[in-house]
Amino acid sequence: AAPVPDIVALAATPTGDGIVNLPGTTGSNAFAVSTVNVGSTANITAAPRTSVALNVALSICETNATTGVCLAAPAASATSSVSAGATPTYSVFVTGTGTVPFDPANNRIVVEFKDAGDVVRGATSVAVTADTN
Repeated sequence: AAPVPDIVALAATPTGDGIVNLPGTTGSNAFAVSTVNVGSTANITAAPRTSVALNVALSICETNATTGVCLAAPAASATSSVSAGATPTYSVFVTGTGTVPFDPANNRIVVEFKDAGDVVRGATSVAVTADTN
């Protein structure tokens, strides 16, 4: 009955293959997420999570779309008002805390975009692995 936000999200990994490769079991890497709100203006919280229990620590920040610089310190989530038609971008930081086997169907990082009512209004995901060699 009333318009709602509708976030279309696309993730880009450094290697361009949809996989975040962590160097070693305690290495770090990052990936970018670009979005567009094809719905109504709303406060949106972007937060990364794992699809299953994984040995990784995650943080996120909203970024300047031109420079890629974080607008605030990376944290567990990033909340901002997203206008209709706006195209916010984000960086997701991943640090290994142990082995993460290569299993792209199951070992994934999901970035969800929720409104103030905790309703998911968009999401994207990437695979993650920690190189044990």
